Amino acid sequence: MQGYLEPLGFEECSLRSIVTAMRAIQESDYPVYKIVHDTFHHHLGPDTFETIKNDYDISYTGLVHISGVECNIPVEEYRDNHRVLVTEQDKLQTKEQIELLLKLGYTGNISFEPFSEKIQEMEIDKIKAAINHSIEYISK
Repeated sequence: MQGYLEPLGFEECSLRSIVTAMRAIQESDYPVYKIVHDTFHHHLGPDTFETIKNDYDISYTGLVHISGVECNIPVEEYRDNHRVLVTEQDKLQTKEQIELLLKLGYTGNISFEPFSEKIQEMEIDKIKAAINHSIEYISK
């Protein structure tokens, strides 16, 4: 069995940092826990690219959730309904986050997590095309 901790970047959440989550796992001395790195929540949370490079051990990452945000609103107003597939208009730096995680040695699964009603309501052919476009963009 594997336990997953997913730090949520929202201001009102008690666990916002993957570095804090890693330290909690280390202190627990209970190795069944891994961290979910969610690109949306990472962008909202306190950790920076430098923090991840310098203070985080990638071996604690068990899963990566990805989504993008394209709307022009203040970051503190981002919510799950703003989460779409990752495109060139993404404001979360999702592609750069993925590149960093891979550079640091992450080899696990990466899953889409677009909660937007806009995505949920797409016709099947359009969602297939949008997913393919997102994969192509991320893979370049």
